[in-house]
Amino acid sequence: MRGPLFALPLLLGLVAAPAQAACVDYSSEPARLVELEAAASRGALDEATKGCLETSYQAATLQTTKGKISRVLLVNAYAYDTKTWAKLVQRHLDEVERSDPNIAYLYAFYLFNRPQPDYEEVIKWVDVAMERRTEWSGDVLVARTYQLQRARTYAAYEGWKSAEQKNSPEKDDLRAKAKTYAREWLDFSRSAGKDMREAEELCVSAASRSACGLD
Repeated sequence: MRGPLFALPLLLGLVAAPAQAACVDYSSEPARLVELEAAASRGALDEATKGCLETSYQAATLQTTKGKISRVLLVNAYAYDTKTWAKLVQRHLDEVERSDPNIAYLYAFYLFNRPQPDYEEVIKWVDVAMERRTEWSGDVLVARTYQLQRARTYAAYEGWKSAEQKNSPEKDDLRAKAKTYAREWLDFSRSAGKDMREAEELCVSAASRSACGLD
């Protein structure tokens, strides 16, 4: 005959809970970050691991180590949540470094494709990517330079048109900026053998055919 059931909860309470894995200090063991790469590439890091990474990021004293930890978090977030990724990118650019043109490139297009873009911010991060574009080569260099110049031109153009509609005192300066960026995009397109039609249209809209070197 079985004993009273009221004793069961007391017996269960004596069973030890499974021990949680210790939080790895990646700030002192950055080589172990490689263990996370496969899961991060799928956006599959669990909350505990992300918490360990955040703690390690804050504890890291070397910028190179902080950068490595930040990049794992960036890769993981990019796979599942661009809003979280964008916040992490902003922190990376503000606190770690701005020398990677790939990060600035992706961030510029994230900003450009938002429902209500901040066009000055788009131009800012396009310029950061352009400053380091020599780290690219071949077809990647040509394609990304074209895309960055296209985004910068449209950002300047939309900023000018918005200022014109509001009759802002900045409208003439913004028009000059749109013309400058359109001309640079047009000249690059011509030299790289890329389609020039969009660049021509925006340049002439902001200036004239002769100012755009089309006559």
